[in-house]
Amino acid sequence: MSASVLVVPQPVAAQPISPVPAETLSRGALADPDASLGPDWAGSRDQLVAGAGDRSGFHLFVARERDAFAWSNLTTLNAGLPDVGNWTGSVCVTGSGKRAVAVYAPTSYSNKPELATKGAYVAVVDLTNGKVVPLKERVQLAYYNPSCGAGERVLVTRPTDVDQQTTEVIAIDAAAGKVTSTVRLAGQFTNAAPAAEGDYGILRGGLHRLRAGKLTKLADPGGQPFAVRVTAAGAVDVLTVDEAKPGVEARASAHRYDGRRHTVLGTGRATGLELVGLSGGRNALVGDIAGIRRHPADLVLLTAGDKTRVASREGHLLLMSASPVETGQADRRTRLDVTVRATRSGRESRHTVTTTPKAPADVAAPRAGRRQAPSAQITGEVITNPFFRPTCAVPRNDIRRQVLQPSANQVEWAVDLAVQGKLTVSRPANYLKTGGPAYTPQGLFPLPSGPRVPAQVMLAVLAQETNMAQASWHAAPGDGGNPLVSDYYGSRSSSSWGWDYIDYDSSDCGYGISQVTDGMTWDSTKWTEAERVAISSDYAANIAAGLRILVEKFNQVQSLGISVNTNDPRYIENWFLAVWGYNSGVHPRGEPGANGNYGLGWFNNPANPSYPANRAPFLRINTDDASHPSDWSYPERIMGWAEVPQWQWIDPVTKYSKPLFGSSSNQLSLPSRYQFCGAANNCSPFGDNSGCDESCWWHGSTSWASEAAPLSTEKLVYAVGSAEPAVKAVYPKRCTPFSASGALVVDDLKDSSINPLGCAGQSWGGKFTLRLGSPAGDGNSFYADIDVHQLGAGYLGHMWFTHSVDDSDAPLHQVVGTWTPNIRSGIQSWDIVVHLPSHGANETAAEYLIQPGIGIYNDPRDQERTCVVNQDSATQGADRWVSLGRHTLGPRARVQLSNRITGANGEVDIAWDAMAFVPATGTAKSCGTAW
Repeated sequence: MSASVLVVPQPVAAQPISPVPAETLSRGALADPDASLGPDWAGSRDQLVAGAGDRSGFHLFVARERDAFAWSNLTTLNAGLPDVGNWTGSVCVTGSGKRAVAVYAPTSYSNKPELATKGAYVAVVDLTNGKVVPLKERVQLAYYNPSCGAGERVLVTRPTDVDQQTTEVIAIDAAAGKVTSTVRLAGQFTNAAPAAEGDYGILRGGLHRLRAGKLTKLADPGGQPFAVRVTAAGAVDVLTVDEAKPGVEARASAHRYDGRRHTVLGTGRATGLELVGLSGGRNALVGDIAGIRRHPADLVLLTAGDKTRVASREGHLLLMSASPVETGQADRRTRLDVTVRATRSGRESRHTVTTTPKAPADVAAPRAGRRQAPSAQITGEVITNPFFRPTCAVPRNDIRRQVLQPSANQVEWAVDLAVQGKLTVSRPANYLKTGGPAYTPQGLFPLPSGPRVPAQVMLAVLAQETNMAQASWHAAPGDGGNPLVSDYYGSRSSSSWGWDYIDYDSSDCGYGISQVTDGMTWDSTKWTEAERVAISSDYAANIAAGLRILVEKFNQVQSLGISVNTNDPRYIENWFLAVWGYNSGVHPRGEPGANGNYGLGWFNNPANPSYPANRAPFLRINTDDASHPSDWSYPERIMGWAEVPQWQWIDPVTKYSKPLFGSSSNQLSLPSRYQFCGAANNCSPFGDNSGCDESCWWHGSTSWASEAAPLSTEKLVYAVGSAEPAVKAVYPKRCTPFSASGALVVDDLKDSSINPLGCAGQSWGGKFTLRLGSPAGDGNSFYADIDVHQLGAGYLGHMWFTHSVDDSDAPLHQVVGTWTPNIRSGIQSWDIVVHLPSHGANETAAEYLIQPGIGIYNDPRDQERTCVVNQDSATQGADRWVSLGRHTLGPRARVQLSNRITGANGEVDIAWDAMAFVPATGTAKSCGTAW
């Protein structure tokens, strides 16, 4: 048994600074490892494994002490879902230190109760080589998933429904990379912890052992447990939080159960104490450990001033936070703001780690597509799909359904006017080239009778739902793009991986900035076609429609006699229940099968043990909270975004306004975790929710602020009548047409005036098509549509892009673009130049195939030629024309570009934009040179 260790900050004698290469410093290496880690760091085998998500996926990082804890991107996971925004997740390391298990999902899944409870993906990762074994199981996105122990057995859990009253405990053999058992238990079983002699976890507030499918209660720790871990010797460590009295900081208690007795080891600040695993089957208490009076030899104490997320295997380094950095740069690099603490010296350091993302490793290839689909192609306009109808009403990749991505100032303007019922800006006929009639946003979607929504409440909803995006996340503010749709293809509903799977019956048709879902399927009659198009394309119309839903939820809650505080809707905190219902619904009286119960569901109740009991209010202490939002209920997150406005990382950096706070602390007055917990809904502050099914739905009246004084109100920036502000575009708009004598310009649209940026069109000098699948027209070719995107960028405000794929993915995901000029002047020399957009093009080996089309047998001039262009370095953040060389062309000439590139990993953007054919004059330019 290892010796007892208490690690506290110690003075360190002056040591020569060990040389650390500049390259490792850029990856977060400690600059002075001798002073921080001690003189033996270079020979250490300690390592820290952590996960962090961004738009390309959930990344697993390894930082080894022998490299001064420089970070390396071990692998990237994204389940083959190409268009879902940011990712989140958790990771644990098995007892051997050789493997990790990750539970991960798009961050947006935390907004969908059915996906948050059983939609997260699971993968086993070999830490020596990065090899990934994805598992078919889908589990809960919860802070306690996954759970590793002293061996290679790992547990994950999932409830069978949103009310979470039946739980499946899934055991994984990480060494074999497979699921070995699934046990179904009655009740909400949380914090599952694997052990050799039986597994452990929490049920109804008590510590239980799970052996051979049967539960045995061992102890009542008291309070609400939020951490359980088992040592190699079989001792069980538990952390609990007691309900704090008003004005008193909550305390966490550390408990140990050794098989014979239950002992309280001491207490610490609830928000500053964590339980983590170390090598050798040891556990560690990390954070505020001053109140821990005793600790066994296999329970290490590590001091930290704040709560930690991850500890290294030997406990030499603590990861305090790791947040993705939004820079607006299109260089595909992952940047993390990282704060770490060296436990030997107590030194904390913060730096930005920059790494290159890996190709998604959880997508096996090759695979056959699921569910047959017809062939598809883009003919300069739209992907056609005459026989295979999507569920969602407004299609992707329809050039008449492009969306202009707003910037934060425009969103705040629309919200400020909408809450006053004055969002009446005139949208002319054919607005954004949709072909629709003229309208005003609140002419289409007027406010219903009811209360006025505080502006910061609605802004917070938009921040949480979509990061204030109306268009696909591929579009930066000022760009056009496809509509933002929650799950257009229904691909996230299956255990199969995303971009090879279409199940339109499972589509989630939540559109735009406020994720309006009702009425957005093709067979719904709730909205007219013009209204559906406005919801999907115009951020202001979408906000007007979303605001109606929020008011309706407040009215619905009130109609059931449910209220909080003063019940005055002017105060932001009094919307806690309405946003609860906005997310997970309101159960009316008389609901079939509810046995007379009604109210707000258990999933979003702050007392739900799916959320860690020691959490601080969302975003109040650390903005890193936004990287793991599933640790808070939806209404808690909305209150957090109202209190701490979301930044938009565009120069100049902006955010919406804070509210007018009612307290001197400049914070919202928030309910306690157990505010909505009592006999009426079979809920106990101590977690004894034994009767909790639909009877856990909350209704009634409660108050945490008996007077209005501590409550907060809205702050408006834009007055009624304010003009719509200009978009703060990331990239400048370029509407200058190509001009050269006799040039034939072949754009990627037949009518290049159909763009949302307002660029004038140009006469077409030929034909452009995109063909999908290999061979083109094959029955599976429509699956390529999942990863084809239009973007309001590039030449005259429109381009297409996808990702480069290897030969193994070509049958489903090959995309070939063809430019065919209208050459009627016979055989002559032409300079061919291609337009490369400022963003959305990163492929370094884009191979353009020039087919001269002379048509004379054995004419050497008719041989195909290639020109390989570095689309990434050639653009350099600005639109450019690049030469493909001088060629002799005939009337059947054409140029092709395929995304099929040997060794491609599916992560690099490759773009199709305009091409010009210019009669040759003067000195020829070589392939790849600027025009």
